[in-house]
Amino acid sequence: MFVQRAAQNGIRVSVVVPLHNPAEGFDDLCASLWAQTLPDDDYEVVFVDDGSTDDTPERVASIVAGHPHAMSVRIPPSGWPGRPRNVGIDASHGRYIFFADQDDYVFPDALERMCDLADENRTDMVVGKVVQLGAQTPYWPLWQRDVPRADLATDGVTLSRTVHKLFRRELLVAHGIQFPEGPVRLEDYHFMGQVLAASPQVSVLASRACYRWVKHGANTSARRTTPREYWGYYAEAMNLVDELGGPTTISDALKVAATGQAFTRPALANWLKHSPEVQEDEFAAVADWVDEVVPARLDDRQPLVRRAHLCALRRRDRAAYRAAQELRANASATDELLSVAWDPDGRLEVTCRIRIAFTGGRRADALGGERWHVPGLPDDGPYDQRLLDVDRAAGELSVRERASGVEWPVESRMAVSAAASGAELTIVGHVDPFAGAFGRAWGPGTWDVYIRASMLGRQFVRRASVDRDRFPAARASDRWHAEVYRTKRGTLALRVEPGPGDVGAGG
Repeated sequence: MFVQRAAQNGIRVSVVVPLHNPAEGFDDLCASLWAQTLPDDDYEVVFVDDGSTDDTPERVASIVAGHPHAMSVRIPPSGWPGRPRNVGIDASHGRYIFFADQDDYVFPDALERMCDLADENRTDMVVGKVVQLGAQTPYWPLWQRDVPRADLATDGVTLSRTVHKLFRRELLVAHGIQFPEGPVRLEDYHFMGQVLAASPQVSVLASRACYRWVKHGANTSARRTTPREYWGYYAEAMNLVDELGGPTTISDALKVAATGQAFTRPALANWLKHSPEVQEDEFAAVADWVDEVVPARLDDRQPLVRRAHLCALRRRDRAAYRAAQELRANASATDELLSVAWDPDGRLEVTCRIRIAFTGGRRADALGGERWHVPGLPDDGPYDQRLLDVDRAAGELSVRERASGVEWPVESRMAVSAAASGAELTIVGHVDPFAGAFGRAWGPGTWDVYIRASMLGRQFVRRASVDRDRFPAARASDRWHAEVYRTKRGTLALRVEPGPGDVGAGG
């Protein structure tokens, strides 16, 4: 192992970056790290080259030579992220450790804000907001508010099990927390299982975009594996909190979150599109995973369609599982813009209607109210899996900046009414580019308006549709100018530009 050092002690945070033949995205990551608002003396960047076979050693040597708060370590190729991350932890000096991938992006004030939040609240881990370009914002429920001291069981922390977070070094060392090394899938989940078992104090930073994922098909995490192998790794990671003696409340919250996310993975979400042989392999592996990981006592914390999946898997009832899959797959949503106008407070009031329909199910009047009947499910379950209140539907608006992927919630209210094949949601949102999100103006850019709606566990995230070209006149302040328009795709957006005050962009 070769170590090239330029960093000194007294470091507030160490950024650990595993490398293997990085592409052009590596330059973007480096640029984002050198642009941090944290003083250079307060942080270091530790590059760990996992046996690159291209010019990475020379590139990194040049980087380290030009940045006194960077260092590089070269190790023989392990082929997976666990080993280089562990080496990076051992080589680093920071009070805190932050993990970044070689082709992602760290927002300019992310390290400073996360370190400040951890210091102020004496927390062991800071979960900073993560965004994506051209894709849904991950862990959306987690980003509704800042939480200085989060409850691991109730504040949604277990939704996020990737490791692009700030960790207190003392926590990792005291509990011997490390990544599994070698060809192990879901190494992030394994690491986070160890962290959660230690009952850390956690802060959530939702008011600042901290990290942006960049997806590439060649990433190690994208390598294919068999269903049996994949769900075996998933089970191992999910059971760690129990095996390490962690609190049951945290273990339960983790399993509820992990179960929900499992059914959104392509292998399950697209199950109906696979061949019969692949369907059977996936069904058998997931059924065993449910038996091992998901206690039946937690089923009532899942929405209806997911409970239907779990019930069918436990019973090895393939017909019922197919019925639940078909109900989910045949769900559809259509939306329309009802009105858009500036209100007296200078906010853009947007009223949308979205209709959610489930083909293959039917409405039923049961237990004194409107309910939903799911075909194909057994009638003798531990609870009536077939019935759920229609008013469990939910909806809101959000805005997402096109160039950065930064997305913010919009103050919204919703009314829901029953429909013959689902529900109709009317959502009113107050879009305020001037006050912005969390008390900060959005900043310049093109901001698309999104509708977020869910029912029976089926979620829809889509740009708000527009069938008109006439909109209210642009609004301006001394700091910002905002124009409402219809995009080429027929969706609603705002173009925000600096006014005479020309303040910096929100992030």
